[in-house]
Amino acid sequence: MSEGRPAAGRAPGLPGLVAALAVLCATGGARADELQACAFPSPPTVLMSEGEPQAAGSRRLQMWEFEEAPVFASTADPGGYEAFRRAAAAAVGDIDPVRLLRASPGRNNDLVAEQADAWVRPATCLQKLLQQAQHERIDTFASPTEFLAFVLRSPDGARLRVYFYTANFDGIGRVGPASEPTARDHAAGWTVLAGVHNHNFHPGDPTMNGAVGPSLPDAQFNLRFHAQTGMAEAWITNGLHTAQIPAAAFPLFEQAP
Repeated sequence: MSEGRPAAGRAPGLPGLVAALAVLCATGGARADELQACAFPSPPTVLMSEGEPQAAGSRRLQMWEFEEAPVFASTADPGGYEAFRRAAAAAVGDIDPVRLLRASPGRNNDLVAEQADAWVRPATCLQKLLQQAQHERIDTFASPTEFLAFVLRSPDGARLRVYFYTANFDGIGRVGPASEPTARDHAAGWTVLAGVHNHNFHPGDPTMNGAVGPSLPDAQFNLRFHAQTGMAEAWITNGLHTAQIPAAAFPLFEQAP
C-alpha cells in the first residue's frame, strides 16, 4: 500500500475464505459448475467519491455487503475477466508468481517466494472482482494504479462486508478512509478476515511487475492493524495470483523504519 508514495450459505468459521472453500471441497461440496456466478449481488454503496473516475487523484470509498457464499472463495472468473488475463500475458509474458517475486528481490519478496507453496495461489473470485473494479476505473496496463480493501464477516457469521478504497495512484497514500470504518466495525463485533491490496503489472519494468510480496509500508501496516483489529490475513494480489499471508507471519517481514 506504499504509504510513502503518492498518494449464500454460511461458510465454516475459518480465518480465510479460501480455507472455507478447501473444507467445502474436501467434504464433497458444490462443484465449480454448481456455484453461482462470480459477481457482487448488488452495486456498492458509495461512501465517498471525489473527481472523475479515470483521473489520477480521484478518490473513491465504497462498500459491498452480501451473504457469504462459496463462489467468492472459488477461482471462478467474473464476467469478462478472460480479457484481463490475456492482456497480462501479452503485456508481461511470464506471469508465474514465483518468478515475478524472484525478479524483484528483497527480504519480503524472497520470503513470500520461499513460502509460495503455503501462501501463493490463484486469485479467488472476490479478489478478481476487486481487481476488476479498479481496472474498470483505469486500465491496469496503461496506467497501473492500486486499491486497498478490507473483508469482514458479520457477528452472526452469515454476511461479508467489503470496503474498497482507491485514489487512482500507483500507491495508496493515507489508508484511513478504509481502515477507520473497518476498525469501527471490528469494535462493533465484525471479524476482520483480510486486508487486500494489489501490486500491479508494470509492462517494461520487470522489477515492479506484479510481485505479490508486501512492501515495507505494507508489512508495517499489516502488523499494526492486526494488533488493532485481529486482522487474520493479508492478501496481496496482481489479479491472477494472490499471496494470502497469515497474521502469525506478519512479524517475519521487513518493515518501514
